[in-house]
Amino acid sequence: MKTYYVGLYFSFKQFIKQIYNDAMIFMICLAPILYILLFRYGLPLAEEISIEYIDLKVILSPYYLVFDLFLAVLTPTMFSYASAMVILGEIDDGITNYFAITPVGKEGYLISRLIFPLLFSLVITIIAISIFSITKILLRETIIISIMSTMLGYIMCMIVIAMSTNKVEGLAVMKLSGLLLIGILAPFFIKGNIQYMVSFLPSLWLSKYAVESNNIYLILYFLVSTLWVLVLNKRFKSKLL
Repeated sequence: MKTYYVGLYFSFKQFIKQIYNDAMIFMICLAPILYILLFRYGLPLAEEISIEYIDLKVILSPYYLVFDLFLAVLTPTMFSYASAMVILGEIDDGITNYFAITPVGKEGYLISRLIFPLLFSLVITIIAISIFSITKILLRETIIISIMSTMLGYIMCMIVIAMSTNKVEGLAVMKLSGLLLIGILAPFFIKGNIQYMVSFLPSLWLSKYAVESNNIYLILYFLVSTLWVLVLNKRFKSKLL
């Protein structure tokens, strides 16, 4: 058992080293910081200036929650993309096959490459929402939304790996997988039942829960997310090892 945990430590350490040595992946991990600086401080200032000096009406404040939700999903999304890029690179190099015969094994490999980064992103997301959210979100909702966002990040990682054969394809799929987040906008910009046309997107139910704090949307979120996981999981694991 001790050998297993030591193996996990060195496997995760190698994962961090790969991120640090790859400028593109490293910048992906820094994206949430840039988002915070731009939207947390830039948006209120821009609206204040437009109202005071340009004599425009309030246009952004009704949608501050939208920006907070994107803040919530951004860290898990970026960390999951970083994990996907590292995993795809290791698949290209044939490294993943060797983990099956190490003390870490298949399970430990997935934990070090995906679970650890997402757990870390969960902590970062809770801290980011608590400190930098523009709207006032209660601690309970902050934790729940962060958990939902982390699960969404896991799904997006699986999409990138399942639909890509190398890092170049992974970058293209990574951009397409961003469409999974458009459900966040539906409750704010689409009125009536037509918004449920995107009910297959977990992000819709995340957004609905954030707006109304109704537990039925929380249940629907996990039901829809579980379906995504079940569909992707088999191909996800078959491509790894």
